[in-house]
Amino acid sequence: MAPTGVTRSREIRHTHIMSGYTHDVSRSAPGLLPIFRSESQLWLLGQVFLHPDREETITELEAATGIPQQTVSREVARLVDAGLLNDRRQGRMHFVTPDRTSPYFPELSALLLKVLGPRQVLTEALVTIGGIQAAYIFGSWARRYQGESGAPPGDIDVVIIGEPDVDKVYEATHRASSELGQEVNAVFLTPAEWRARRTGFVRQIRSEPLVEVTVN
Repeated sequence: MAPTGVTRSREIRHTHIMSGYTHDVSRSAPGLLPIFRSESQLWLLGQVFLHPDREETITELEAATGIPQQTVSREVARLVDAGLLNDRRQGRMHFVTPDRTSPYFPELSALLLKVLGPRQVLTEALVTIGGIQAAYIFGSWARRYQGESGAPPGDIDVVIIGEPDVDKVYEATHRASSELGQEVNAVFLTPAEWRARRTGFVRQIRSEPLVEVTVN
């Protein structure tokens, strides 16, 4: 499903605490926002469902999404009642995970992956860098994106086609890694190498699912 609807102009400020340091992100709400009850619900579901093996506390969700703790607690309670999240308490700690037994889990995970996952983040990270003719996510993330079942990917592979400033690309993918909480691995190919398919590596990439990152 392609993102539709009217993108709201108001920007949301998020603070992500990942890899031992704080990373700030400003972005407009995605176009699919109108199908969710609120912006807070969208970003909260994204944080939980895109990291299904990670048990997070209310405090960690507040830090990762930039949503006030009172709102996080309220949204979590609604989503638990709806059967989308599981929660447990240990002393004063309140832990949250997605409910994998929910009949909505596969489709909702796939939808959030398309709206808030690597494609969206990498588009924002790479779009301002000149010299990139095309970029594609490949490997396990692309297979999950296309609906193939399997374990959550450990990292994200992206092929950069063109002749950009390599340092700028690495800076951008480093920021994307921090935001996604997963390593982004960039591979560089010239347009001629991509077209020629002379190496087994290029032929393999092009024979498997690819998710285009919009950079133009």
